[in-house]
This record gives sequence, C-alpha cells and structure tokens, in this order.
Amino acid sequence: MEAEKSYDPGDSTLKFVNRQDDLDPLDDDLVSLRAEMSCGHAVTPQSLTGWCRSLLDQGQCKFMCPALKNGTLQKCGAEWSYQEVRRLAALTTEEMQHFEKTMAALAAAIYCEYKSCPVCRTFVQRQALSNLNVLCTVCTADKGQRYEFCWQCLKQWKGPAPRSDRCNNDGCINQDLELLKNCKTTTLPQKLTTNNYRRKRTNNIYSTPLLLFKDTDH
Repeated sequence: MEAEKSYDPGDSTLKFVNRQDDLDPLDDDLVSLRAEMSCGHAVTPQSLTGWCRSLLDQGQCKFMCPALKNGTLQKCGAEWSYQEVRRLAALTTEEMQHFEKTMAALAAAIYCEYKSCPVCRTFVQRQALSNLNVLCTVCTADKGQRYEFCWQCLKQWKGPAPRSDRCNNDGCINQDLELLKNCKTTTLPQKLTTNNYRRKRTNNIYSTPLLLFKDTDH
C-alpha cells in the first residue's frame, strides 16, 4: 500500500493553516498539516493529488479549485498552475511522470491535429488535412500489415483512399456539415448586397443559421 504523504513542518515556502481540508470536508484527520493554495483554500497532499488526478482522468488538463467560496454555494474555480500543484501535492517522481505525460497528451489532442488510434489508443497526427485516411504505424508494426483508420468516424478504414469527405463505413458523416445542412432558415428585413450565405466555423465551434436577406426598398 502506498505510504500516506505529508508536508514537512519545516518547509518555510508553504503557508500552513489550522482548518479543515477544503477538498475533503468530511475528513476528520486533525493531525495532518494543511497548506493554503494561492486561492486561499486549504488542502493536504493526498486530497490535492486525488482531485487533480481525477481531473486528468476526465480529460481535463487545467487544474481548477472545486472548493466553495466562503459562505456561498459558488465554486471557487481558481486555476492552479502545475508548478503549484506539483509542490503542494508533494508529487512523487512517478506521479510527476504520469501527470506530465497525461497533460502533454491532452494538450496535443486539444491544440493540434491529433487523435488517438481506435485500436492501440496511441496519439496519431494527421499529415494531410484534406485526407481522412490515417495510418497508425504502431498497429501496422504490431499486426505485421498496414492498419489505417478514418479520422472522421474513428473506425478501420473502408473503401478507396485518399478521400476528404468520408470512408465507406456506415454512419461516417461530418457532423459539422450535417448541422449546417439542417440549420434553420431565417428571413431578415434588411437590405444587403450579398445574397444568401451560410457560415460555419468549426475550429471555434460556433454556427449561424442560413440567413435570407430581403431588399425592403423594392
């Protein structure tokens, strides 16, 4: 069983407080030292490690304080830096490796053209943005034969390649285009030189309906 972590009472870089653990209000341990986070809430190494690990397990790479603001039912929501978490959670070498590897993978999936292979879960980068056919080199090496999957439906590739619209798997559709295709039509009494237009911006995840503008002067 893993040994319980605790703070060094002589660590002058930490601010120790004599109150309950804000991340674990039901904890009745009155012996363990509590340290104050930058947001003002008290934690122990165990509670902070457990909370931040749960965030990573949920696919979140930002560490947000879940404690309630004093006298309210509103969550604090302050963001802690990894450096602060690492220090006040007293992360072990193994925990730091796990945290940093997971954070890097999550950040890559969010900010880059990366997705995980549906078989081996290895993160794969798409080289040609106009081609949905992606090769997983890990599965190819493991299976001894070429393994390709569809970037859109995340199933093993079916049909000819390269293709930019879909593969031949049932249900392989571009959800953004389907949303645009089925968006509502709105008519505005406004003079505009531009005719009908559709707008869809998938990177920032927003869409507008099809707008039909009428020239009210005629």
